[in-house]
Amino acid sequence: MDYEPDFSEYSYDELLDAERHIDREAYPERYATVIKLLNDSNHVPEGKVEAQQEVKIDKYSTFWPRFWAATIDGILFALLLYIECLIFGIEYNTQNRFLQALNGVQFAIYAIFMHGYFGQTLGKMFMEVKVLNHDTETDINVKQALRRESVNLALNIIWVLIILTVATILEVTGTISVGLSYAVIGFGILAIVWIISEFVTMLFNDKRRAIHDYIGKTVVVRT
Repeated sequence: MDYEPDFSEYSYDELLDAERHIDREAYPERYATVIKLLNDSNHVPEGKVEAQQEVKIDKYSTFWPRFWAATIDGILFALLLYIECLIFGIEYNTQNRFLQALNGVQFAIYAIFMHGYFGQTLGKMFMEVKVLNHDTETDINVKQALRRESVNLALNIIWVLIILTVATILEVTGTISVGLSYAVIGFGILAIVWIISEFVTMLFNDKRRAIHDYIGKTVVVRT
């Protein structure tokens, strides 16, 4: 018979040790129990509250690691786009909005796949942070990763379609309507507002969750 530990009898330090070493995939319910007890202030022994707060602050202090992880992933995808242009005989130009929009779609798909299967992009692996389910702090799946990246994916797909529409109309008529011009400007403003709101949201909550984390019900933690 498989021995079931009584985690309610564990000290705070023992629970921290269990969190670090327990096999999450083999014992997801046990891991969830440990996380629940760690987050239960009533369970923490007297004198351990300050230590608990220190661990939480350090665990969720991920703004700069996420920033540098995104920078690393961005550099990798800039190189990928350059290689793709060489393969397909396309002139590489950082000012080419259509290429950059396609690269954005590629990046969103990459983020969905990597987070869904590994909880990390290559940049997050390097910076030692990981995306977990917010409620249980266990690994997320592809469906949850898709929800998390849904807005970024949709914005990039829409931007590709807008660029194609404008290019087609210019090719056929040589000019675009005032309405379409306003639509392009409006979409650009919407995208900027989304990006700013992501950063602002991340800065003003204890667990540094951005809007896409709330959508996907996720949290990013240090590993």
